[in-house]
Amino acid sequence: MKSTSKEERIKADSKRRDLFVFVRQTMCVAAMYPFGYYVKGSGVLADLVRVCDMAYELLNYFVSVHIAGLYICTIYINYGQGDLDFFVNCLIQTIIYLWTIAMKLYFRRFRPALLNEILSNINDKYEPRSAVGFSFVTMGDSYRISRLWIKTYVYCCYIGTIFWLALPIAYRDGSLPLACWYPFDYTQPIVYEVVFLLQAMGQIQVAASFASSSGLHMVFCVLISGQYDVLFCSLKNVLASSYVLMGANMAELNQLQAEQSAADAELGQYTYSMEEETPLRELLEVGSSMDFSSAFGLSFVRCIQHHRYIVAALKKIERFYSPIWFVKIGEVTFLMCLVAFVSTKSTSANSFMRMVSLGQYLLLVLYELFIICYFADIVFQNSQRCGEALWRSPWQRHLKEVSSDYIFFMLNSRRQFQLTAGKITNLNVDRFRGTITTAFSFLTLLQKMDSRE
Repeated sequence: MKSTSKEERIKADSKRRDLFVFVRQTMCVAAMYPFGYYVKGSGVLADLVRVCDMAYELLNYFVSVHIAGLYICTIYINYGQGDLDFFVNCLIQTIIYLWTIAMKLYFRRFRPALLNEILSNINDKYEPRSAVGFSFVTMGDSYRISRLWIKTYVYCCYIGTIFWLALPIAYRDGSLPLACWYPFDYTQPIVYEVVFLLQAMGQIQVAASFASSSGLHMVFCVLISGQYDVLFCSLKNVLASSYVLMGANMAELNQLQAEQSAADAELGQYTYSMEEETPLRELLEVGSSMDFSSAFGLSFVRCIQHHRYIVAALKKIERFYSPIWFVKIGEVTFLMCLVAFVSTKSTSANSFMRMVSLGQYLLLVLYELFIICYFADIVFQNSQRCGEALWRSPWQRHLKEVSSDYIFFMLNSRRQFQLTAGKITNLNVDRFRGTITTAFSFLTLLQKMDSRE
């Protein structure tokens, strides 16, 4: 019974699927991707969906733009009045909503063609399973991990931003979730409910926009790392794949497997995938009748093509995200600094829940920066390991035949791929630590300025 369920799981993991279902739905909620994607063709229904899509997008722009505009007016009106706590709080919300608007425009209007190209290219051309060999890995594990990470991140974003909506309910003082200036009396009946609803929509849009922009980057990195796992397994088994195409018998396969196992004892060879063993009797059933040169050439060319696909996908991801992360590093630095400053200033009797809310914002900002830098670092590390996987094959058995191809691949795979922020700074764990250090240096400066007031 267990073996049957395992076979079914492996079969399911080896099937091609849409890798971006959940994150695409999150982008639709944020109006960063059209709902019309799910309605193919033309007709009354398709036209109605497109009209609703446009109306929803315009409503989202209105909500985000008017809140950002009100905060800018609030900053202008209260500038120079000495309340640095309130001024910084308004500045935080202004930055957050301006970034939300920028992400909506960037994804939906400025570079939708490149975004669709990346999504469709990865979905259509990814390898769901490694080549035939003594062992194999599938994309099932990295797909499940990407869904776990994106769901956790999206839910954290929603909880962190919507928590602000609970503050007026907790205070019961007729206040709004977002304290900003209005040119009319918002405390009037019906008016208060409408304004509260608009602010609630704005907070939901902030959560969806932040989760979509950095969450999609995280999903890309996890899935590309899964593709590296598939490539590593194919490279390690490249001679086994060749022997299968040659129609090797059981004795030859046993001997080759013993030689490969001697160089394959290290644990943790894969980032996300779990390696499965292939029964030798299954390899005998796949066999054909080719000479070694042709069989190796066919197996090795598939690995080269797969490597080129991964590098091409990473170049497109870099082209799409590099300008965003250049601005994002600066935005996160200031947000961390400002949120930490307001948190230290919130000492009034009713500020406990507000401090909790600000603490959530600070944690979410740190979490967002972490996933941007950490997963980019994982991709960089994987891009360095192609040669290691190739050396795990029993290359010494056919040294003369494979040496030139191995050297060629090793020289090309040594060019590591590094995701960057604006082609200026590399995204890695060191960048994460450096940004935190810079943010708290600004925090110290702000506190000194405040103490002089």
